[in-house]
Amino acid sequence: LIYSGYSCKQGWFFTPCTADPSLRGLKNILKLHVKKVNCSQWEQIPIPSSVRAIVALNLHNYGSGRHPWGSLKPEYMEKKGFVEAHADDGLLEVFGLKHGWHASFVMVELISAKHIAQAAAIRFEFRGGDWKEAFMQMDGEPWKQPMNKEYSSFVEIKRMPFQSVMINGE
Repeated sequence: LIYSGYSCKQGWFFTPCTADPSLRGLKNILKLHVKKVNCSQWEQIPIPSSVRAIVALNLHNYGSGRHPWGSLKPEYMEKKGFVEAHADDGLLEVFGLKHGWHASFVMVELISAKHIAQAAAIRFEFRGGDWKEAFMQMDGEPWKQPMNKEYSSFVEIKRMPFQSVMINGE
């Protein structure tokens, strides 16, 4: 019920999420920064305007063994600077989904997701604007992340030498 409520409220399957088309894509509320392997600088990665959901994985598969980006050709991987994903490679895979139907077809492996980045660390910056909340999920547990017009909220994902916990940034 929680998933259904969130997906219907944001127009994931049946309706546009808002009357204003400029607010539909994630690029209006989210900035994505990555750190490549052996690099100390954050690099901003553009989010395609069609993407409405971002998934970050530390595994080579998603949703019970699916490969959301399909079989990538060596030429494509070389051009983008990607390497083949493995569970123990220390890299995070970031891909995007356009809407509920796109996600459904990706899950049955008829089409592939938008492969956005591959990095050692990821930082998401959420900027409120006209949005009051972002719908998020970690390890299968959904929540609504409050957003504010005055300041940004950050989620940083990186490899740690110990078990990590979520903290309150106050």
